[in-house]
Amino acid sequence: MDTEIIRRIRFLMWELSLGVPPVKAVHFFRAHLKELSQQGAISLEEMTEYRAVLGKWTEEYRDGWAKGYAEGWAAAVLRVLEQRDVPFSDKTHGYISTRTDLKALADWLDRAATVSHGKELLPTNPRDVG
Repeated sequence: MDTEIIRRIRFLMWELSLGVPPVKAVHFFRAHLKELSQQGAISLEEMTEYRAVLGKWTEEYRDGWAKGYAEGWAAAVLRVLEQRDVPFSDKTHGYISTRTDLKALADWLDRAATVSHGKELLPTNPRDVG
């Protein structure tokens, strides 16, 4: 387990021991997980697993949540490109819409506001697109 996650879990336990309402403490923990995932410190799978344990999710719900979360980020990237009338190919659309790397998706969302063509978001190594 990542040391940052362990540190955050300890902090969560400390908050709870001080009487911070569990709903509030868990909310901050989830926000921290989201931040870590966008920085690439933890993967979508890790973030989902931590949230699933906290929320006592079923496996089906967990898998659906992870899929929907990644799809939402991808849809946001594509929406920014569309609203700015930035041209992009079906290949670019397909590539972006199937990614689950939250760090890449967050980076693409930031860059979608300034690129002149959708292909500028893609990796430069053609083997990485597929």
